[in-house]
Amino acid sequence: MPYTSKAVANYFLDLAKRDGKLVDPMKLQKLVYFAHGWNLAISGKPLLADTVEAWQFGPVIPDLYHEFKHFGRNPVTDWASTLTSSGKSISITFDSVPESDANVRALLDRVWQVYGNFSGIELSNRTHDEGSPWDLTWQRAGGRKNVDIEDAMIRDYFKDKLVAAGE
Repeated sequence: MPYTSKAVANYFLDLAKRDGKLVDPMKLQKLVYFAHGWNLAISGKPLLADTVEAWQFGPVIPDLYHEFKHFGRNPVTDWASTLTSSGKSISITFDSVPESDANVRALLDRVWQVYGNFSGIELSNRTHDEGSPWDLTWQRAGGRKNVDIEDAMIRDYFKDKLVAAGE
């Protein structure tokens, strides 16, 4: 750990396929963001190796956005992949969260259980709450996108939610 956003997204895509649900790119973005936030709050460590940025419609992981943007508002039908080349050979890999990481898998299962029935728009609206990491970063940046949301800010926000829930 930490994992690529593609590995976490692929885990959620597996859960969606298992449950017969559709996931659009926005929903996938927000699920990965919520998983990162809860992991920071619970373990104090980042789930993602990627940076989360404040964009107009909420927190965005750029690598994940570019991976799935061609789906538009349609359901994602392919897993995230990484193309690498070495000399004359090209390989495609599909990042994943290993079965041996039971703690992270349990966290992702719980995030899916809690947030999986919400649409991408509903999840996005939750990231726009006043005082949220996205809101504070977006306001400070004056509406300029591509500004990093600090992990410490995300951690503290989700930790406050844990305390409020009595966890």
